[in-house]
Amino acid sequence: MKKLHIIIVSAALLALGSCKKSLDINHNPNNATNASPELVLPNALKVTADQPVIGFTFLQEWMGYWAPSGSYAAGPGDVASYLETNTGTGTGFFGTAYHNLEDYDYVEKQGVAQNKPFYEAAAKIMKAYVFQMLVDTYGDVPYTQALQGTNIIQPKYDKAQDIYDSLINNLDAAVTLMQRPDATAASNSDIMFGGNTSNWIAFDNTLKLRMLVRLSNVTADAGMIQTEIGKITSNGFGFLTADAGVNPGYANNSGQQNPVYGFFVTLTGLPTSGGQADFFRAAQYAISTLKNLNDSRLNSIYAPGTSGMVGTIEGGTNNLGGGASATIGPGILKSVSQPSILISAAESYFLQAEAISRGWLGGNLITTFDNGVQASFTFLGAGDATSYYTQPDKMANIAICVTPGEKLACIIRQKWIAEDGVLPFEAWCDYRRLMLPADIPISVSSYKAPGAVIPQRIIYPESEYQDNATNVNTEGNIDPQTSKIFWAQ
Repeated sequence: MKKLHIIIVSAALLALGSCKKSLDINHNPNNATNASPELVLPNALKVTADQPVIGFTFLQEWMGYWAPSGSYAAGPGDVASYLETNTGTGTGFFGTAYHNLEDYDYVEKQGVAQNKPFYEAAAKIMKAYVFQMLVDTYGDVPYTQALQGTNIIQPKYDKAQDIYDSLINNLDAAVTLMQRPDATAASNSDIMFGGNTSNWIAFDNTLKLRMLVRLSNVTADAGMIQTEIGKITSNGFGFLTADAGVNPGYANNSGQQNPVYGFFVTLTGLPTSGGQADFFRAAQYAISTLKNLNDSRLNSIYAPGTSGMVGTIEGGTNNLGGGASATIGPGILKSVSQPSILISAAESYFLQAEAISRGWLGGNLITTFDNGVQASFTFLGAGDATSYYTQPDKMANIAICVTPGEKLACIIRQKWIAEDGVLPFEAWCDYRRLMLPADIPISVSSYKAPGAVIPQRIIYPESEYQDNATNVNTEGNIDPQTSKIFWAQ
């Protein structure tokens, strides 16, 4: 956080074708002033899009999606052991996120200075997206004093809930900016929506709904949630109905592949080696869940190994080494040029379904839920979902669910399936918030401490204890097993 980091995207990259507390973030006075927001926004979006999957591969294991192949022996520092250190699992996101936020802060500042409301609004929205991920990962983080360059090199930590309140206010402000007649953008500078302001507002609305749904256990926020959903409804732009995906022009060249695809497939079309395609295999829990639900997405999410559609066990040992166990399937690894998803259409529908089931949002619960299932099938190339969501199973057919608990469990189960290999971060948040799906297995690693469970959070990185010790130490002793994010159950 001491070092100012501005990434300016090159021309080559472009050629690739209620009452709430209000906290303000001041603009960074040390930012460079010789680059337009049109140049900085694309790379900032690309960096953000790399994080939900590649920045959090360990969550694929914790959430029961992937597990190490039997060719690899677990150790005391393995993800399966749940033993966190301030140089280990997930800590790198802290620095990456703040560098990314510096770029968005620059775009916002230049949007104001150059009277370009589109860029000011897009930056506000994306700062909310990244700051929410920071809060959901670490809890309290620097906010009001963050992004100040050398003016404040040791920023204080703000309360996580205060940050949420401020982000929700900022999302409101962004909607107003995006509706201005002069909110326009060069299509090649917006590598998510091509300058379509209606899509940006729908993204804003969906991101805000994601945050409000996170607050479902915070009783004090009940009135605020209803007020904010009313604002979403009144602006008339609705929620995402298509995937919000970033694509800077991914191609089959070194450093230009879609990050998920390139993680598993080489430039020559072969599986990567050395701990990627060899290491990550299908988890048996996910395969069994899909089979039990007669889910045709199984053959899209995973691909059989030489032993067939058989998975591995997190933290365990088995004889399914090498290519014997099932691997990542064609619905996840579609092409080298597939977009990187920030919010999927399936997630959007399931967020709405949960809000409807809680009485927060109007609409037809069954239709909205079914749309979410179909959106997942469509994303994975699995065809028509009608026979699936009308089967006599309360984990797939919400129409036969009776109690609120049954309906919620059904929504989160289908949301969990839709996030497999796509947005594991969101599955982790749902699990911590609701402890659903209730049967996600705990690692069987022999290195795991007695009674250890899936961690509630990631601890702060070593760099903070070295460079910002006074402020980070005010947070006290962090126990990833028991130190919960404020919205967690």
